[in-house]
Amino acid sequence: MFHIFRRKYLIIYAALAVAIVLGTYWFETRNGLNQLAKTGAVRLEQSRDRLLGQLSSFRQLPNVLAKHPQLIAAVKTRENLTEARSFLLNTSLSTGVEDIYLLDDQGQIIITSNITEADHYDTAMFHNRADVRAAFNGRLGFFHAIDPVDQSRDFFFARRIDFDGAYGRGVIVVQVDIASLEFDWQIDEDVIAFFDENEVAFVTNRQNVAMRRLSPVTSPLLRGEYYPQSAVRPFFEYSVRQKFGHDLWWFDDDSGSASEKLTVSRFVPQIDLTLRVFMKTQNAKAAALLQTQLVAAMLAMIGLGFWALSQRRKRLADRLAIEEAANARLEARVEDRTKQLRETQAQLIQAGKLTALGQMSASISHELNQPMAAIQNFAQNGTKLLKMDRATDAAQNFDHIKGQVDRMSRIIKSLRAFARKEKETIAPVDVQLVIQETIELLSQRCDDENITLHFTPSSTPVMVMGGHVRLQQVFINLLNNAYDAVIDQPNKQVWIKINMTPENVQIIVADSGKGFVDETRVFEPFYSTKDIGASKGMGLGLSISYGIIGSFGGELTCKNGADGGAEFCVKLNRSLQGSTT
Repeated sequence: MFHIFRRKYLIIYAALAVAIVLGTYWFETRNGLNQLAKTGAVRLEQSRDRLLGQLSSFRQLPNVLAKHPQLIAAVKTRENLTEARSFLLNTSLSTGVEDIYLLDDQGQIIITSNITEADHYDTAMFHNRADVRAAFNGRLGFFHAIDPVDQSRDFFFARRIDFDGAYGRGVIVVQVDIASLEFDWQIDEDVIAFFDENEVAFVTNRQNVAMRRLSPVTSPLLRGEYYPQSAVRPFFEYSVRQKFGHDLWWFDDDSGSASEKLTVSRFVPQIDLTLRVFMKTQNAKAAALLQTQLVAAMLAMIGLGFWALSQRRKRLADRLAIEEAANARLEARVEDRTKQLRETQAQLIQAGKLTALGQMSASISHELNQPMAAIQNFAQNGTKLLKMDRATDAAQNFDHIKGQVDRMSRIIKSLRAFARKEKETIAPVDVQLVIQETIELLSQRCDDENITLHFTPSSTPVMVMGGHVRLQQVFINLLNNAYDAVIDQPNKQVWIKINMTPENVQIIVADSGKGFVDETRVFEPFYSTKDIGASKGMGLGLSISYGIIGSFGGELTCKNGADGGAEFCVKLNRSLQGSTT
């Protein structure tokens, strides 16, 4: 009977252990892929911004050349073409572009910076191309195609030339070699590729991926006259499946890369290409497997422990018939050890609770220190006013206390939402009002420590996109840091300045302190140069502020000022609602 009972629980435990192991692998794999997808989203932003940044200087070149008098004269009179060609050649060499073409009003080539290539282009090809048509219509033309001379992949920018009151008398076309843009990308670990409307990888950091087409090569090509059929290759054999809401691409071994990659994509309208990033899933799955193995090992050890205990109980049961006294002593020892284990377990649980409580209390106290100090000041002032029979003024102080309590409630709610990565509603906010409220909140400390604060608000609101409570958290952190920085200085000065551009608003908080020791680590969590207890700081305030500003689509930066001291810059997107120009 004992053996049957033991076998029953052994089967139950084994089934439960298998379920836990499989569930652990499922959970860890999902988390790993989710994290990988977040990394992919960052890679998308970085790759897009990097390519657009590389192209930004080339986009301006045709605008400049279209107004150059030497080129206008070449279009107008067809004279001094040799000097104009030399000018284009020098411009091409100095700017790093592949070639520059000067076209007439019919799209025919007048001169080019590389005379050897002019005969290789069909006049109709330029005349009918989208970039040239866009240029004739007054826009900056953009196009991508295969160079018929050297089969290179190129971007083209075009701008029309106007003179004598007439529009579209000619066109200047700048050709950019994509290979020169891709050179610095090859060190990236992940495979990055920009696909065009033909699903051809036109820009990539892997040469073996360039000009490979996702759809069948035999399918008709849009704008096929600019794509030599011999230049387009089939993409590696692959299949796509969905897992946890992510696209996983399985490649055959002949692709020369990992067998499985998580793929994220985004359309880039500025260049009319779709960006895809292929990231290896091996590390994420290996981490999930490692966690699963650890759980399996732990369950195995527990199972072995139960098995050993079962064996011991079996031996004790066998000896019970022979020696009841010895069995009683052994059972007492087992009970004593079980009690010790339970006490130890209870102590460990209590220690874990205290640790978590300490972490939460420290974080919340960091954010609520100033509102609590304000409540204390208002309460003291209210008491004094009551003693002076100034009940109306005292009531105003108590209203302030209620406001600070409400504010503490909003801060706690906001901190909790931020910790859970919940998005606060972003709406137009008067940043001047937020700054003035923050200055008022910290005015007592500013007066007590003889700090001179320089801030001159404008007469009209300055509206930005953000959240009132979280913005106030940011400025409380920045002002407190500024006050801490100047507290030991003979000249205690803090400045707040607001600069506005058509797109954003910049709020600069500067101080006359010693500045930063290491600017690169300022926004790291738990990094602080303050002594313990100096300002109740734990190195979390700036890290939290950095995340808050980022959640608004803004940017928080820091640097040492030119005249010494630290300088923080909060850049927020501007809201036209209620803003001044």
